[in-house]
Amino acid sequence: MRAWIDKCAYLSRRGRRWLESTAPNEVKRILVIRQCAFGDYMAARPFLVELRRLFPEAHITLATVTTYRYAVPEDLVDEVFVQETRGSLAEQWRSLRALEPVDILFDLADTSRSRVLTLMAPAAIKLGFPYRGVFNRLLYDVGLRRSNYHYEAEVLLDFLKVMGHKPRYPLDFAMPVHRPAESPRVIAYFPFASKAEKSLSLDSWCQLIDRAAREFPDYHHVLLEGHKTEESGDFLAEVAARQANVEVQPRMSLEALGPWMAGVSALVCGDTGVRNLALATHTPTLGIFFQTLPYRYWPRYESCHEAVFLRSGEVPGSTDILQGLEELLTRVYPEREAPRQPDAGASP
Repeated sequence: MRAWIDKCAYLSRRGRRWLESTAPNEVKRILVIRQCAFGDYMAARPFLVELRRLFPEAHITLATVTTYRYAVPEDLVDEVFVQETRGSLAEQWRSLRALEPVDILFDLADTSRSRVLTLMAPAAIKLGFPYRGVFNRLLYDVGLRRSNYHYEAEVLLDFLKVMGHKPRYPLDFAMPVHRPAESPRVIAYFPFASKAEKSLSLDSWCQLIDRAAREFPDYHHVLLEGHKTEESGDFLAEVAARQANVEVQPRMSLEALGPWMAGVSALVCGDTGVRNLALATHTPTLGIFFQTLPYRYWPRYESCHEAVFLRSGEVPGSTDILQGLEELLTRVYPEREAPRQPDAGASP
């Protein structure tokens, strides 16, 4: 392989020697460190799919921690290593020393825990994208600059481009795929987030869905409950009773959620793991942003995703969101008639 790197990245002498003397079929063991939540695992799926394409004969181990087990992409790796973080120092130390030597180590996390594991794990070459350049010489043979102004799933693929790999587009998440011609007229909403301040208030969601039901009468409007107890749709009961085209979808398993999401016309939500799942199924999404930098979670390689945010950083109102929804539906489903019937008496 050639080291496809210029001044935009760090490359050690050892890293260059290894890359230039190793063929893909000689790589037998790979360690991928990804210690993260639901949405970040979704964003890592194309990397794992392309990693398997580049190194088809390698045994791939995914390293995570005990607190992040939900949605681990076990279907795309050969083994999952769970780093001990809750036991005694002796137990944590034994966990760090438990990994076998590997040919390649990818640190996709850049956390204090992932850096310790990177330091302790024996590997012929180590790659990472530290936010602080000092860790390049201390930990990595290849250090890439990470941009949060591009969709994270694409940024992760930069590691494989270092080795001359050609990722496929649209990205392959190995998930059920949305088919526009077959999708029923259903708009899904997910009003929850890992932190309450990253999503609209529940009152705002009630007003939004109530107005959307009137202005998009040909669509069914479904609020999706989350897997946590507090992520209930009870707050929408009054709207659902008043509007015949509004309902609450009870929480479902992760295995059932993928196919269900692939079947709706669009998802409206904030910065959540559920939106990342919709991105992974290529389901049209309308993301609402005001706390989080939107570009990291907004794919631009396909036209079925839109982001609503104001340059001022203020919380978008219902008018902004419904305008974005109208534009998205018109763009993705041009064969359908105009989807919106504006309510002249509605408040912003």
